[in-house]
Amino acid sequence: MGQLIVGRPAPKQLFAVSVPIELTSAISLTFRAAAAADSDVADPGFDLWLIDAWRSLDAGLRHDLGLLLGFSGRLLYYIEELLFAFEALSPDRLDASFDDYLAFLESLPATRFQEMAAHALVRIYRDRGLNESPPNSDDVSDWRMFLRPGITHANIDEAAALVTSPEQLKRRTLALLDGFWRQCYEPEFDRHQADLQRAVRFAQSLSHPSVQVTFQELTGHRLPPEIDSWFDEVERVVFCPSPHVGSFIQYILYPPALILYFNAASVLRNRPAQVRTTRQDDAPLETPEVLDGLRAMSDPSRMRIIEMLREGELYAQEIVAQLGISQSAVSRHLSTLESADLVTVRPSNGMKYYAIDRARVRALSNYIESLANIGAR
Repeated sequence: MGQLIVGRPAPKQLFAVSVPIELTSAISLTFRAAAAADSDVADPGFDLWLIDAWRSLDAGLRHDLGLLLGFSGRLLYYIEELLFAFEALSPDRLDASFDDYLAFLESLPATRFQEMAAHALVRIYRDRGLNESPPNSDDVSDWRMFLRPGITHANIDEAAALVTSPEQLKRRTLALLDGFWRQCYEPEFDRHQADLQRAVRFAQSLSHPSVQVTFQELTGHRLPPEIDSWFDEVERVVFCPSPHVGSFIQYILYPPALILYFNAASVLRNRPAQVRTTRQDDAPLETPEVLDGLRAMSDPSRMRIIEMLREGELYAQEIVAQLGISQSAVSRHLSTLESADLVTVRPSNGMKYYAIDRARVRALSNYIESLANIGAR
């Protein structure tokens, strides 16, 4: 297990649902599921959604998924470089949307993508105990030799040609991310978002000062030894729920940051049963419930949704039409409100109808009012 370094504080532990981080997990797992997708016998270790996702992509995206992830080693370092260029773990970007992520990457010069590809390869060499630098030119033969240790699936000649053409590398990288999100992952993320938020809240209650203990509580696994050997360089650990990681251990080690994924469904299954009935007006809220409610209400669009629902139940498309923002943004706002138990959802005939949980909102209001009355005579 990881050592305690004298004079060094324990890594800070965070728990978060992040679109860019979840997307990175999903696209990496889908790449790994490609072999199972092409097999007549499904590998029981893979979530079937991943195989369906692979098959749902058009031929061009499947090819580029294999190419762009297949030249950066078994740990798929290139896709991680994009995430950390975005600084996805910074507080102001943990709530970033896919459009925010894509817009940032689009703003980068094409040469930055070549640099990220090169750094992915440098990390592969480092894992082997070697200190290698990328070629100083765009000579394809030099890059072909440099890429060799990272090739797991891609054609090395095609990979070398792509990396030495930064404009093409940027275009195809952005097209892969956008296509994967639009073609299969956006509706999947929206479908799971409320459960992911619930899993984060429950995971926080299981946290321990030791990262290793927290990880074992959430996954049933010990930290992989390759993480343990770098642990003294880690300053921040982010635990992220995944709807599709299954029993696999998935992580991103990018010192001083470490992202550890855990199975959201498994964590929620192991959560002590909590039957939530209609709340009585005088039933006080616990502090975590108050904080969840206040966070959920601290956005103008979500406040507007609550105001709209005062008049009665609305289905999702009515909310989209009245709010005037994208459907995906509305879905995220509704998921946040549902996760905080401020709205209820009633599925009917393939649609979702939303309503205020009036008892919950009233309890939140009572709590805030009680603060004003402290010390009053």
